[in-house]
Amino acid sequence: MDAVELFFPDPWHVRSILDMVRDAENSEAVDPGVRAETVRWTRTEPAAVTGTADGIPGRAFGPRQRGTSAPVRDFAVGRPVPGRGWAVFERDPNIALLGTARDEPVDWLCAGQALERVLLQATADGLVASITSQPLEWQDIRWAVRDPLSAMANVQMVIRLGHGPEGEPSPRRPVAEVLEIL
Repeated sequence: MDAVELFFPDPWHVRSILDMVRDAENSEAVDPGVRAETVRWTRTEPAAVTGTADGIPGRAFGPRQRGTSAPVRDFAVGRPVPGRGWAVFERDPNIALLGTARDEPVDWLCAGQALERVLLQATADGLVASITSQPLEWQDIRWAVRDPLSAMANVQMVIRLGHGPEGEPSPRRPVAEVLEIL
């Protein structure tokens, strides 16, 4: 099993990654299947109205961005979200790439464990993190996200780190409802 690498790209590569995020978002915007899946797993109305507690509630979407060219995924997909405000986001975000040398299930598991540690450390350090995974979801874009000078052949996650308001927590089911120990 290969190690997981956390890599902070140079500003030129960050710009390139943000361009790829924008390209992936444009692909998502014109793909009816992707849009339908996003709508299926997000809610813009309270659970009492929709009758389900599953999915990402609108209160956890965060504010809409204003005054920046750096893309931020908007789970509202053009739907109105009552009470959702605007915020100014940084023009040049701090991006970290978390990746592995190989792309097998064990590597995905190790990358997930490493992501958990990165997110916990960021929280402990007073930072806000968000996942910017759009370019990894498109096979024709994913390969270009990595830094060719790095041994990290497979980027598993693109993480945006910085200072900002703490986001709203999304609901969780009780552990007994989702885990069965045999």
